[in-house]
Amino acid sequence: MRGSKPSVLLVEDDHSIAQLYSIKLRMDGYRVDIANDAATAAIAFDRARPDVVCVDSRLPDGSGRDVMGAMVGSGATVMLLTNDQEAYDRPPAGVAGALLKWRTTPAALSDAIAGLIRVKQASK
Repeated sequence: MRGSKPSVLLVEDDHSIAQLYSIKLRMDGYRVDIANDAATAAIAFDRARPDVVCVDSRLPDGSGRDVMGAMVGSGATVMLLTNDQEAYDRPPAGVAGALLKWRTTPAALSDAIAGLIRVKQASK
């Protein structure tokens, strides 16, 4: 973690959802960067090196799975956000967890990220 606040990269093409999630995450003390597509996500990831990346499975310029694969390959802690039950049941290899967007409240996302950060810190 850089600085005192854990950082999150939220890769979500739906502006309203991204804003709802980011407001709660910021209230809970996270630094949040938002990317609305795969290309912006790659740039934001390289720039910020966040503690956790939350990636929508479907992005306007490509697959969230492709984005996740590159980030997992570089050692990032990645969580899948999806409306696809199959992807939720069987997240891609290396992904730390998956959440169904249609039932994930901002508070539930924040709690899931907190859990991932605790695990990450305990493994250091």
